[in-house]
Amino acid sequence: MKLRLGTAVVLAALTSLTSLTAASPARAGVDTSPPAVGSCHDLTKREAWANSEPDPRVPCTARHTTVTVKNIQLAEAPNWRDFEALGRRMFVPCWRSVDAYLDGSVAARVRSAYTIYWFIPTKVQRDAGAKWIRCDLGLPNGDRLKNLPTDGRPALGDLPHPDGIAKCRLGRAASYESVVCSHRHAFRATHHVRHAADRYPGARTMRRWTIRKCRARLNTAFYYEYPQNRLAWRAGHRFAVCLKETRA
Repeated sequence: MKLRLGTAVVLAALTSLTSLTAASPARAGVDTSPPAVGSCHDLTKREAWANSEPDPRVPCTARHTTVTVKNIQLAEAPNWRDFEALGRRMFVPCWRSVDAYLDGSVAARVRSAYTIYWFIPTKVQRDAGAKWIRCDLGLPNGDRLKNLPTDGRPALGDLPHPDGIAKCRLGRAASYESVVCSHRHAFRATHHVRHAADRYPGARTMRRWTIRKCRARLNTAFYYEYPQNRLAWRAGHRFAVCLKETRA
C-alpha cells in the first residue's frame, strides 16, 4: 500500500526521487488516459486508499465521494513502486489544485477535512505506456468517505465551517485519523495561526512555534498540525492548526 500524503501533519521526511525506468511498449486498445479533471467517482475508503482506481466514473449528479482535481503528466515512467518519490511529485501541484478547485483561502482549507486521494495507472495501463498521477478530492468520514454534493462543486466557504466539512480527528486508538466533525471525534480544529516567515523555518522550529501558539489559545488538551517540510510550505500550508479536545 502506498504512503498516504493527504495532510501535512503526517507528511514524513521524503526520500529523493528514484531513477526513472523505461515504459513498456504501448498496447493497442488500452485506454491510457486518466479521468478528466472534474470527473466524479463513487469510491469506498478501501478503494480511495488503493494504488490504482479502475472503476468507471459516475455522473456528478449521482452519488459520489471523490472528484478528480489534477492529473500530473510525467515525461518518463518513474519507479512505480517508490510511493514516497511519487508522493513528492504529486504533493504541491495537487494541493494547489485543491485550493483552486475549492475557490477559498488556504486558511479555510487547513481548517477543513478535505484531503487528497491519489492514484497511479493500473498495471495494464502502465504496461501500455500510461505515465500520470491522478489526484482526487474527498472528505474522510471514519470507515467511509462522505458523499459530495450532487448539485455543484464541493464547497469550502468562510470560517467557521459546518460540521459536514470541518476538520476533526479521532483519538489515540485510531491514530488521530482525520474525519469530518459530523462524525464522532476526539479533537476539533478551532484555531489557526499563519507563520510570518517567507522561507520555511524548519520542522523543529515549526513544531515548537505551533505548540506555543496552541497553548496560548486553548486551556485544555489539544492536537496540532504544522507543515513538516518544504513541500507542505510550498503548497501553502504555513499554519499552526490547533485542535481542541472534545467529547463529541
